[in-house]
Amino acid sequence: MKTIYLFLTLTVAFLAPIQAQTMKELHNLGDFNRKLLAASAATESIESSFTQVKFLDVLNESIVSKGTFYFKKTDKICLDYRSPMAYLMVINGHKIKIVADGKKSLMNLKSNQMMNEVQTMMTACMVGDLSKMSANYQLQYFEDATHYLIKIKPLSKAVQAYIKQIQIKLNKKEMSVDTLRISETATNYTEYTFSNKKFNTLKDDQRFNVR
Repeated sequence: MKTIYLFLTLTVAFLAPIQAQTMKELHNLGDFNRKLLAASAATESIESSFTQVKFLDVLNESIVSKGTFYFKKTDKICLDYRSPMAYLMVINGHKIKIVADGKKSLMNLKSNQMMNEVQTMMTACMVGDLSKMSANYQLQYFEDATHYLIKIKPLSKAVQAYIKQIQIKLNKKEMSVDTLRISETATNYTEYTFSNKKFNTLKDDQRFNVR
């Protein structure tokens, strides 16, 4: 359970909460899907800074963390936390490595449904293919002048026990993820902000070693 909370305390803290009310619902998805697939085809890797805010109502406070995020097609994710403490999480396919307090642990994502679902959602947006999620999730789309907002609600009660909703905000210019909010309950959530993005800079898989 500690690992789960560290993971969700992170794969990036919002400068402000996502506000669907300020956006209009998007019904014609043709242009959105074309833009997302085109951006995905041109993007092999992403490197960015991230700020994470984790709110726990039991503590009535937010915990802020910062680090560097790495993504490489098609299913490689690395979160390298630098503050307030060093913490590393690497996902490569169905394998995950966590390094905390100098101790390394290895897991198989297939054995952890919650983490597997989060990885699936993030990878789907990073690679530009949300179609694989349609059977197990309810998706709603919104837009304003600068962003698309995708609200993702799991339909499985087993997944709902861990994740109430995920909101992903994509900027229209690059079609990349600017913000991510994971709502574990109606009041507890983890929010991420990605900044200083660099595309196609990762030339090897060194950062995604899970041994």
